[in-house]
Amino acid sequence: MMRSVMLAAGAALVVPYAAAAQDAPQPPAPLPPRIDDFPIKLLRSDEDYARLGGQKDLRFPLSLKYVPLDRDAGVFASFGGEYRLKSDSYFLPDFGRRNAADFTSIQQRFLLHTDLHLGGEVRLFVQLGAGTESGRLPGPRVGDRGDPDLAQAFVDIGFGAQARRWRLRIGRQEVALGRYVAIRETTNFRRTFDGVRIDGAAAGFNVIGLAARVTRNKTAAFDDDGDPGDYIYLLQADHALPLKGFRLGMTAYQRVNRRPTYSVGQGVERRRSLGVRVFGARNGWDVDGQVSYQFGHLTPAGQPNLAISAWGGALEGGYTLTTTWRPRLAFRVDIAGGDADPNDARLNTFDLPYPNLSYLTDAALFAPRNVRDIQPFVTISPTARFSLTAGAQFLWRTTTADGVYSPVNIQILRPGGTAHYVATQPYARVTWHMNHFVDLQAAVVHAMPGEALEDSQARKALDYVAASASVRF
Repeated sequence: MMRSVMLAAGAALVVPYAAAAQDAPQPPAPLPPRIDDFPIKLLRSDEDYARLGGQKDLRFPLSLKYVPLDRDAGVFASFGGEYRLKSDSYFLPDFGRRNAADFTSIQQRFLLHTDLHLGGEVRLFVQLGAGTESGRLPGPRVGDRGDPDLAQAFVDIGFGAQARRWRLRIGRQEVALGRYVAIRETTNFRRTFDGVRIDGAAAGFNVIGLAARVTRNKTAAFDDDGDPGDYIYLLQADHALPLKGFRLGMTAYQRVNRRPTYSVGQGVERRRSLGVRVFGARNGWDVDGQVSYQFGHLTPAGQPNLAISAWGGALEGGYTLTTTWRPRLAFRVDIAGGDADPNDARLNTFDLPYPNLSYLTDAALFAPRNVRDIQPFVTISPTARFSLTAGAQFLWRTTTADGVYSPVNIQILRPGGTAHYVATQPYARVTWHMNHFVDLQAAVVHAMPGEALEDSQARKALDYVAASASVRF
């Protein structure tokens, strides 16, 4: 009897709690991953889709980003691509000096890549590319045209403890390292390198090492190769500073170039550079400053060596307001040394090894050699996907004893004269990330000649208008 009473009492206590547990609100089911959770990167090889490994029945396009081959071993493939259509229009492209004809260049770029992850240690990345161009005068640039070729093809090998992870990358690869090495987005084919790169961390430093040749872009199919006359050895490291949000970086490199052109002539160059950089952001402020000293030698054909002694620096800083449209007010200063005396045994012309051709302005008229400029500008973002940048560049030559060069090292201004001021270039740029897949961009530059250009009979304003549309997946 007592046993029956106890069982009944126990049931009376348990049943209400069970019912209450069923009626209690359940935690919401996790949302399925969205493609917008995986932003497309400037370097497509930087994208990481490994965290999709625990997901089932992925929908397109995520089903292209994680194709499981062996879930237990972490083996999967990822696929992507890009089509870009771009137009560049130049009006009075020589500032009216010889009445060069206006032109509009139409470029198309095609890219497809496969990213194969063979577990946590080995990865294979292969990208095919092709490009077409029509309309450019006097002709297409290197990197504008080409039948299908290996844009990139490298293997990554990871090793080391988790807290001090290292990666060895071998093969053809894109490299972006500050102002020293840029990817050359202005042409259809980005600049790539055939070689070896290592990345890792040690004693609080992030470390990058590079030993590579520049890839020569040729026009036939699968004929691109490493340039034996243009290669670089580079070591870069950065470490956190006591001021939170900022880092100190140091770079040392040697570039061997068998085809450089300066006012003193052509020759074989072995240029070494030591650079220091401070960069970071905090409380709305951001800064990126760098100074470099270069040494080595240039051997002009049939002449004695010229000792290289050159310096350059760049500083960009800004402040982003928290008001509507989040305007960023910014200021940039650049200084690149020039050759003070062409008759001595030294070369003082500063030269970045592989610069961004459109670093000074989108029109890509001048190279960072023997020039100095100031550039105030502002960027506003009415929405998260739309931005407008407007500013003006004021450009001088550092010394009148040296020339002023184009990004492909053709002299726009020869040495001589007394005027320093080269050009004023107001500009505007609009970028619209229409959605995850489509980017639109437009830019205008109005380059007005200064006294130095006017003294060389270049007395009319040059106008540049560009527009591009990119579809990426």
